Amino acid sequence: MAVSEAIFQLEDRISLKKQFLPVPGLNIFTDGSKIEDKTGSAFCVMEEDTTKYEWMAQLSPFNTVFKAELLAIKEACLWASKTNQQIKVWSDSESSLYSIASIDTKSPIAQQTQEILLKSTNIKLGWIKAHVGYSGNEAADALAKKATQEGIPTFIPAPRNHIKSLLQKESIIRWQKEWDNGETGRSVHNVLPKVKTTSTPWQRPEIMFVTGHGPFPTYLKRFNIRSSDSCGCGKLGNPLHYATSCLFTTSYHLTKPSADLEPLWWKRVMNNNNSRAKIKKLMHFIAENEPLLFPKDGEDN
Repeated sequence: MAVSEAIFQLEDRISLKKQFLPVPGLNIFTDGSKIEDKTGSAFCVMEEDTTKYEWMAQLSPFNTVFKAELLAIKEACLWASKTNQQIKVWSDSESSLYSIASIDTKSPIAQQTQEILLKSTNIKLGWIKAHVGYSGNEAADALAKKATQEGIPTFIPAPRNHIKSLLQKESIIRWQKEWDNGETGRSVHNVLPKVKTTSTPWQRPEIMFVTGHGPFPTYLKRFNIRSSDSCGCGKLGNPLHYATSCLFTTSYHLTKPSADLEPLWWKRVMNNNNSRAKIKKLMHFIAENEPLLFPKDGEDN
């Protein structure tokens, strides 16, 4: 539950000034780390240069460093809320501190931290510059790296975009298997063996040609629209015939492939702009000259 504006009075409790002024007594240093696919979150409680307490958590691989930084701050505030001492929690993550300071934050961890701060007035947050020699910050950095291997396994729900990405990858894998093992669309599979979510830059005539779903005797007979699958020249009336050998379409012919090179021919033709332009002209010619190309039903060729 987000903290309402009426009670959000943390401006003087969260400092983003570029200076490090440790408070007397206890200071808590927080950090997050990601090494390869492992994420760690940690904080250490320091009194001057002496470590009083350490906390480490190992997060899921999908959790980001930002999430680890936020968690470390929240857990540090939770620890500090159980004491009666004035404590300052330090982080080198400006983005995490801004998220906690924002009334509009959407992060559940940042919202939980806000609630802890509102209930525990002994805690302040501050920004510290990373890797400039501050012993507490260096200790937290080392602890966060250690947490990637040895921290207590801690589950934080995956962000929506991560779940969406996983579902998309899984759907692509399943789609690819179905495409590879299907019984239909094999001519298109020869040209486009890999599925993808972006559309192929083909226009309708090109799609009809590569699928064979168009004004071809072989297609029309298949659906009992015509009784013959022959072209007017007497040959089998399929797309390859009209594009390479029909006597009526010589102006639009492409080089005819041998049977063993036919799959490669389809790929080259459909990936070549000039060949596709000729195919489009061929399809328009076929559509406009159906009486010439198709024999009449019942006519013996």
